[in-house]
Amino acid sequence: MISTKLRRKGICSIMARHRRKQAERHQEQPYDNVLKSLLEGQEQEMLPLLVPEIEYLEVLDIEVLRTPLRGDRVYRTRYRNQEHILHFELETGPDGKMPYRLLDYHSYFLRKYSLPVISVIVYPFHTSVVESPLREMSGHEEVLTFHFRVICLWKLDAERFVREHIVSMYALLPTMRGANEALLRQAIDELVERYQHDDTKLARQFKWFGILLRRADIVPLEDKRRIQERLDMWDNLIEQDPWVQKKKAEAKAEGEAEGLAEGLAKGLAEGLAEGEVKGEVKGLQNAVVRIVKGRFPSLSELAQQKVVQVNEAPVLYYLVEQLSTAPDETVVRWLLRPSAA
Repeated sequence: MISTKLRRKGICSIMARHRRKQAERHQEQPYDNVLKSLLEGQEQEMLPLLVPEIEYLEVLDIEVLRTPLRGDRVYRTRYRNQEHILHFELETGPDGKMPYRLLDYHSYFLRKYSLPVISVIVYPFHTSVVESPLREMSGHEEVLTFHFRVICLWKLDAERFVREHIVSMYALLPTMRGANEALLRQAIDELVERYQHDDTKLARQFKWFGILLRRADIVPLEDKRRIQERLDMWDNLIEQDPWVQKKKAEAKAEGEAEGLAEGLAKGLAEGLAEGEVKGEVKGLQNAVVRIVKGRFPSLSELAQQKVVQVNEAPVLYYLVEQLSTAPDETVVRWLLRPSAA
């Protein structure tokens, strides 16, 4: 009979592996909804920029899928005088299995709507990409050929979009070829002008602009720092967003001050000791507060406000990882800012 100690050790090991996998899956989570968020309300303008000759007709509901699409967007469109289904998939890193996943969705949409499907992978950052078509072979016999499209944002010309004042694409500029401080400053100013009467949309644009800026490797580090400072200048404006105000009113400060190493270890240990989701979340919230207190004490109150708003373990794992390695206070402040709707 397995002893209680060994059983507990085995359960802890399984839970640890599960949390590691969760952390890995959700490391890219901030990017999952980039297309959904940026395209929303701008489909008429943006879709033809991404897929030439496409005419937007309507957004399709994909929540009915047994396995929901992760941040994808699906549209009914007109292409070359014929109705088509347009399916976008965002991919932030190498994944050789992506064509197979696309094929799953392709066949589902074809069966559901009886319309030709255009499948598109969007890569925002430099990485190895899959190539079309996917071929299924039986010896020398070709059983199936599946064609899809690939868009690498780093190959698009940032200067062109700014020159033509295509504001709907500005949040994606940090990922594009030729992005530099001057271009991005001009883009920020034009975003402020475009959304001067809509703080919610401005906050959404700045949210993705900043997230993509920090990850993209096209913009030099010093330019990134200055652009981040420029974004921070508009903090007060974004803070006036009704959703942000509502969340801040609900927030309550909690936690205690400890150093980085102790905070991370103790916070995770608390979650594990509880042996349930509530305990795990509580431990991760404590870890976030202690990490910030140990590295950037002046932002402790901001960290306490942030963890009150976040009660999902995967999101908290992401915060723990990013806060542990954040290079400066500007980045930490951005990570801890209230999320816009």
